[in-house]
Amino acid sequence: MVEPILEQAYGYCYILVLAAGFAALMIFITRILSSLLDEKQNSERFTTSGRNTSSGLIASAVVSSWTWPGTLLTSSGMAYSYGICGGAWYAFAFTIQITFFSVLALEIKRKAPGAHTILEIVKARFGRVAHWVMLFYALGTNVIISAMLLLGGCQAIHVITGMHLVAAAMLLPIGVFVFTVIGGLKSTFISDWFHTIIIYLVIIISIFNTYTRSEKIGSIDKMYDMLTEVAKEHPSACYKGSYLTWTNKTALLNGWNIVIGGFSTVFCDPSYSQKAIAAKPKSSMFGYFLGGLCWLVIPLALSLASSLANLALVNDPASLTYPNLVPTTLVNEGIPMLYGLFLTLGKSGCAAGLLMIWLAATSATSAELIGFSSVVTYDVYRAYINPRASGKQLVSVTHICVTLFALAMGGLTVVFNYIGITISWIISFIGVILGPGVFAFTLSLFWSRMTKLSIVVGPPLASIVALISWCGSAKAFYGSVNKDTLGQQYSCAVGNFIGLFGSLIFIVIISLVKPDETPYDFDSLDENFVAADDATVEEATAMKITDPKEKQELRKYSLYSQIIAWSLFFILIFLIPMPMYGQNYIYSRRFFRGWVIIVMIWLLLAATIIIVLPVYQSRETLRKLWNISTGKQQKEEKELLSAQPSCVIEGIEKVIDVSIETDAKARDI
Repeated sequence: MVEPILEQAYGYCYILVLAAGFAALMIFITRILSSLLDEKQNSERFTTSGRNTSSGLIASAVVSSWTWPGTLLTSSGMAYSYGICGGAWYAFAFTIQITFFSVLALEIKRKAPGAHTILEIVKARFGRVAHWVMLFYALGTNVIISAMLLLGGCQAIHVITGMHLVAAAMLLPIGVFVFTVIGGLKSTFISDWFHTIIIYLVIIISIFNTYTRSEKIGSIDKMYDMLTEVAKEHPSACYKGSYLTWTNKTALLNGWNIVIGGFSTVFCDPSYSQKAIAAKPKSSMFGYFLGGLCWLVIPLALSLASSLANLALVNDPASLTYPNLVPTTLVNEGIPMLYGLFLTLGKSGCAAGLLMIWLAATSATSAELIGFSSVVTYDVYRAYINPRASGKQLVSVTHICVTLFALAMGGLTVVFNYIGITISWIISFIGVILGPGVFAFTLSLFWSRMTKLSIVVGPPLASIVALISWCGSAKAFYGSVNKDTLGQQYSCAVGNFIGLFGSLIFIVIISLVKPDETPYDFDSLDENFVAADDATVEEATAMKITDPKEKQELRKYSLYSQIIAWSLFFILIFLIPMPMYGQNYIYSRRFFRGWVIIVMIWLLLAATIIIVLPVYQSRETLRKLWNISTGKQQKEEKELLSAQPSCVIEGIEKVIDVSIETDAKARDI
């Protein structure tokens, strides 16, 4: 049993004191925006942030939301187990989902700019039953990811500080809940930016300290020598026991499991489509591409700075597990990252690492709270309970959902911990059950010949087949079916592959065997979405794209995004790792030196972009804030949609009536 490095006070300080301070800051900023810029937290702004968010804020939100505790912990655990290729496989594989989602994000803005959730699009195109089916995949992903975020953060806090895990799990969501329920999606974007700044700064300090001034390592060449020596006494499962090679079948399988299974964690998660909906049309694509490339370097650099340092110093008496490696249980929980920071930066380094984990957990949890509340509000309450809900009623429902979901996730986190579930296991498992939703959501926006029957039958059938195959492969490869064998690489690979591509096969076959009479007209899709009565004219206008030139330009950008996404997939998954894997290449000293230097440069560029770009793109808003606060400019009152002429309101009500009538007909059928 490894003793905690820090006192319990650190855990309570982060979860209660720091959370309260951060929540107060976010609430203050939200109030300033409301009082000076008239950005009231109505139903539209709470859920969509006015649909005018810049690419810089979208990019920082993507980086922050995708920097789960699992990003920091699991990538470092993989680097500790497999060496140089472990953290790189995690970084490359999880970047792919973000870059591909940029294609879907642009398509949402192009074909359904008025949607509040991606599930609204499914309902508008395919009707109730399909909507219910996809609700399972969206909310299922939302729930599991939220629990995983809290689980990773709470397990790390428990191991490092000794704070009781139940206390951490139930208290951690409180600070997030407070600023989310008051500030909505806008406060989430702002907190994402603040969180990302701190995370980048901690990683920059740690990697430059490890490779330039640390007393224990201090240079790239010394790290290379120490890793070479450690491989002799504690060889890895890689080629010749080296930690400086990509030739490791287990690491390769883990990488592909992340590539295949990880798609569900983005494409089926409502929080990611919320960011796309909140963006300006072009910003959705640029924000996701930029965010993906800036995020890639976070697990890459952190694993180089912390896990490899922990591995290299295994024979140092200061090592917490000296003279042994870190136990497998703690590796699966990602603890080598925190131990590595402790060895190179002392207690302050460990505290900084814990701060990153807390920031990652709270930031991503805030996005999940918004995603869940948006789905329940618009796809359950407004869709089936109160179709004529006022804006005030919608806001009340979102507040209730955020509150209840925060409490429920704390409880589920405790359950996961006591049944022995780790974040590594969840990452491997989630694609098996929820992966079939990926192509269902994607084809809903891309394939006009996709039928209602195919989306109702295809994904559930794929989930059932994937579940059976997952259990069957665990039995075939490992001799039994239990939590441990189901989390192994081969069984996860089979389940994830069948879950993702089985859905595609079923949807295509059903659509072709029993096609609709005519292909779906995507131009009619956006007629199904209306704003509530508390929306401003500006917010209602953002729900439509009427300029033919803009539509044509977005069609062109859609093609560009697909080319870029496939190019990055080829580069990151094939061009870089496969030649080194196939040639049994072990990094030379010179190659390792170049690898570390490139990562350092990339890290500095990514940090600069994410920190500076949102401020630059918001310069007009900041100037307006300054002018209004100093009396140089009068505050502008935003005109409410309800204040428009009656003919406009009647038109909106007519659209709502048509939607209700359509639902009634579908119910009768």
